[in-house]
Amino acid sequence: MALQHGADAVYLGLRDATNARNFGGLNFSEDDIRTGVAEAHARGAEVLFAINTFAQMGHVEQWHHAVDAAAALGADAVIMADPGLIAYAAKRHPSLRIHLSVQGSATHADAIELMREQFGIRRVVL
Repeated sequence: MALQHGADAVYLGLRDATNARNFGGLNFSEDDIRTGVAEAHARGAEVLFAINTFAQMGHVEQWHHAVDAAAALGADAVIMADPGLIAYAAKRHPSLRIHLSVQGSATHADAIELMREQFGIRRVVL
């Protein structure tokens, strides 16, 4: 719907704990995301993939899978909060843009600069 009304970017997430907006009917399967990315790119819009929660102890593989899926599905950027996951994304997918989520608690310029220097953060959601 947003794309049909001229949006130049959309953000989305998986239907799981990797997404802070994990509400029924609101998020997508990987197949849905693949289709959505293709439609967004065909309309000249970007797709921002939200992986904006903190990995749970013993389940970090689920968050790694989300990062890998974002890259494989053609997302233009990921929106992330967990520094460990940000490091994983930066190392595994260096061409994938990383945006720091509001959940990342970058509350002052020094924190933002640290994230930019360490991980190449390109945008901060405040």
